[in-house]
Amino acid sequence: MPHISPVSQDDASQETKDVYADFARRMLFALPPNFIKTQGHSATVARATWDLVRGVLVSGQIPRWIKEMMFVAISKERNCHYCVAAHLACCRMLGVNLDLLNSLVRDINSIPDPKTRDMILFAVKCSRAPQSLTEADYEMLRQHGLKQSEIMEVVAMSALAVYANIIADATAMEADALFDML
Repeated sequence: MPHISPVSQDDASQETKDVYADFARRMLFALPPNFIKTQGHSATVARATWDLVRGVLVSGQIPRWIKEMMFVAISKERNCHYCVAAHLACCRMLGVNLDLLNSLVRDINSIPDPKTRDMILFAVKCSRAPQSLTEADYEMLRQHGLKQSEIMEVVAMSALAVYANIIADATAMEADALFDML
């Protein structure tokens, strides 16, 4: 049972409804998920979170499907069941191959593409212990051809996933039924 219940569209302020609508449209959901609706109690928090998600996850040079995979791996590592379910659904919605998702969930090291695998491993390490990142970790990404701007996106994705995990876990958010349909 959630500690903070989602705010329905009917009960939301107009500012919050606007966030819900933009979130659902840009994230390609039919309806806004519990993640944003739980934050609907504070239009300020919902807007700020959506701005962050839009800027880091939805935009940028790294394809969204890879960022979604980073989100799944970080959330699995941190034991955030809501975020694992949500971002696996996003991966499926974006057409990520089922075999690749199985590798992601079972053992990241079994991901066949070394660039994708190493980006995800870097993101997980960054989310777990950012002070432990070494020059060799960054050099590995550079050897795959990542530019500084792309490496910064991986670091930002790590931070975003941790932020989202805290919100989902602190509120005891329940996974949306729509995740099973995606």
